[in-house]
Amino acid sequence: MSSSARRSRYWKRYWAVMDRLGAGARAAKDRYYDRLLALAGPVTWLNAGCGRHTFPEWRSGDAETVKTAGAREFGFDLDRDALKDRSDAVPTCVAAIESLPYRPESFDFVASEMVFEHLHEPQKGVAELVRVTRHGGRLLIHTVNSRHYLALMATLTPFRFHQWIVRRIEGREGIDVYPTRYEGNTEARLDALFAQQGCRKVWGGEVTDLPMCVPYPGLFWLALLWGLLELQLARLPVIGGFLRPNLLIEYVRD
Repeated sequence: MSSSARRSRYWKRYWAVMDRLGAGARAAKDRYYDRLLALAGPVTWLNAGCGRHTFPEWRSGDAETVKTAGAREFGFDLDRDALKDRSDAVPTCVAAIESLPYRPESFDFVASEMVFEHLHEPQKGVAELVRVTRHGGRLLIHTVNSRHYLALMATLTPFRFHQWIVRRIEGREGIDVYPTRYEGNTEARLDALFAQQGCRKVWGGEVTDLPMCVPYPGLFWLALLWGLLELQLARLPVIGGFLRPNLLIEYVRD
């Protein structure tokens, strides 16, 4: 059996179990896209670290929803090859988040998905994102919660291991994996960085995610059952923050 066929079989089994035991659980990515759609109206918005696509395959229809709402998307990324792979008409440019080529107050809102965990100097990145956001505009940040044990494990393992895990578990090529730093990846740290730039938090915090689907015998059930248990434990005070792997936070520039 090919690796793709094996993954497909395990994903079918995964969703069968989730439909029965994980009712109501949602992926952190879906929460991010839902919030993005809620902000998308007749506005100009910046997709910070836009990569190869704005929406994943399972939410490809959202691109038309955003367009119909009148939102004008712009994007930038440091990965030139990723931008070349985009198939839409979104205006993009190669740029680092710490030095953006846009004029001050160019956008009504800014969205950043899985970028902050890679930043060496997040304070500079925050300053630039706020600079290009209009007063009263929103900034939506989705990133890794460095208090979660998986983030701790990532800091203790080499980058080549991260690439290998992504290929084996997710079936993605290593070119989509970038080194992580976690310099600004706690809720308190992000709140402080944005507050320094005249922003305040209006929504969000630490959020849970769906269990991993590990397409290998034995490991599949171990990961799935632990993930379902983790969703329950994440509701508890004190330890809950260490069991929510993502940060999804919205700020407003005053």
